[in-house]
Amino acid sequence: MKTKLMFLLIGVAALSLSATVANNGLQSSPVREQYAVGTSRFGNTPLFWDAFIIPTGRHPAVLVIHGGEFKAGDPGPASVAQDLNAAGFNAFAIEYRLAPPHTDMPQEVVGDDGHYPEQTNDVATAIRAARAGSTAASAGKVTGKVGAVGGSAGASHAAYTAAAATLGGDMLDAAVLLSGAYDFHDPASLADVRCTTFAAAVTNYVNSTDASDGGALDLASPYRRFTSASAPVFVIATNLDPMPPQQFQILTTRLKAVGAPNQTLLITEAPGPNGCTRHSFHYWDDVKTQAIAFLNRMLK
Repeated sequence: MKTKLMFLLIGVAALSLSATVANNGLQSSPVREQYAVGTSRFGNTPLFWDAFIIPTGRHPAVLVIHGGEFKAGDPGPASVAQDLNAAGFNAFAIEYRLAPPHTDMPQEVVGDDGHYPEQTNDVATAIRAARAGSTAASAGKVTGKVGAVGGSAGASHAAYTAAAATLGGDMLDAAVLLSGAYDFHDPASLADVRCTTFAAAVTNYVNSTDASDGGALDLASPYRRFTSASAPVFVIATNLDPMPPQQFQILTTRLKAVGAPNQTLLITEAPGPNGCTRHSFHYWDDVKTQAIAFLNRMLK
């Protein structure tokens, strides 16, 4: 008789799904478990991830950080986590508190609106949990190395936590950044209305329209945190990306200026009917071989 792995629900930190193991020895479905809580003066929001764990040995961890304009999105994409898992990583598709209206995260504490820096604090908490193997599924399965693959808003969070340690948090060992937002106060990006809601997304996330140098949008921007001591990043975008193209240019220029370790890829392709090229995880299949090779070099 085929035996299924069963997990007992033990308080708020227990597993909520059972996992099955595929014929290749890797997990074919994720274990959903609580990795931490997001704390604020309004209360604590339980934070979950979908964990794809290699059942034998210890392996580096890679967070998969979803996009959604900082206000929407669920853990995933699962296909990206599965690709990483098949490549020899324990993959954790995480959730983080979302900016208003955060309807995709009904457990978020009312009044705790997921504005900056709550989301980056949550990502830093996920880094610590993945590094330590502090959940039931990850215990004894990690090496202490943690990377990330982030898309759009998720790439912004991955860049922020690769650039420098968050207050009371942790720093990634490497990150793949797909079509991220890196400079929230860039005038050209804020004025871009092609296929983007950049201005609405970043001002809602930061809860400010102050686009001055040294103002709220500037201070929340990942680009300004990078130094020569930052973790290696692989920055990817398309030529007419819905994320304003200035974002790719600003970050790559900053990385070169400060001597931060990096690899870059700008994909040139014909625009679609809306005049824009593909965005974020939509081109994952075309870059995953290079992205996984980068993570292998940095984390193994």
